[in-house]
Amino acid sequence: MEPTPPDQNPEQPPPAGGGYPGPGQPAPGYPPAGQGGYPPPAPGQGVPPGYPPAGGAPPQGGYPPPPGHYPPPGQGGYPPPGQGAYPPPGQGGYPPPPGQGFYPYPGGNQLPPKGKVSVLAVLGFIFGLISIVPVSVVLSIIALVQIPKQNQRGRGLAIAGLVLSALWLVVYILAANNAGEPARDASGQVTTTVNTRPDKLRVGDCVTSLQAGEVKDIKVQPCDQPNGGKVFAVFDLPAGNWPGLAAVQAAAEKGCTDRFNALNQQADKPSVVFFLHPAEDGWSRGDHGTTCLIVPR
Repeated sequence: MEPTPPDQNPEQPPPAGGGYPGPGQPAPGYPPAGQGGYPPPAPGQGVPPGYPPAGGAPPQGGYPPPPGHYPPPGQGGYPPPGQGAYPPPGQGGYPPPPGQGFYPYPGGNQLPPKGKVSVLAVLGFIFGLISIVPVSVVLSIIALVQIPKQNQRGRGLAIAGLVLSALWLVVYILAANNAGEPARDASGQVTTTVNTRPDKLRVGDCVTSLQAGEVKDIKVQPCDQPNGGKVFAVFDLPAGNWPGLAAVQAAAEKGCTDRFNALNQQADKPSVVFFLHPAEDGWSRGDHGTTCLIVPR
């Protein structure tokens, strides 16, 4: 029987300073079997890139890159953009590349586009244009309230509807003040026959006829035609509380008679002094005017 060489004897320990380990023995620099990990670095060489820190294996999934740096594409770590690892811009996660600041959010500084034109604003403008003032005002105000809330257009139309409504109100007021104003020539003489209010009569105007009682309106006509009376004086009774119908009539009669006598005129034919005085409801509105006429019998 031949003797077994020393390097092939399984029971003989490895020679000092080199050789292979025996069965079940770890190689020099490697961890024992079953403990995983990487072989430790040689003394004095530090930890090469990719080695775990001393004392344990890397956690599952590996180590994150240093702050502010991404691993180069294709060199491990995180997959390239678009393959499910990098978070979308603006959603947190990993820091952006150095020198590039934060990810810009697409369209983050832009306002949403304006919506459709407000139907209420259009209707308010139309009704204001055709002088239906109450409807125009209501619709235009509602439109101005809803437009910013619903991101609509048409604010200018709603404002135009309110402006038109205000202009129509001015026209209505002027028309009301001038209602029943008879047409006059340059000298102030009436040129046409028309119904008017008693307070529209002026000195020198002629009327078609007069009758006792409350007079709401009166027909005025040119004086070169046969007429039923002519205005010779207009004045106001003293202001104050309503003195009563009898007191008003007495004051109006005396005022007209005194003014006719002061004119020192004689009528062309037998006539009487006729006066128009304010009623109680008109008095409360500030109407204290009295109109004096000379009326043929």
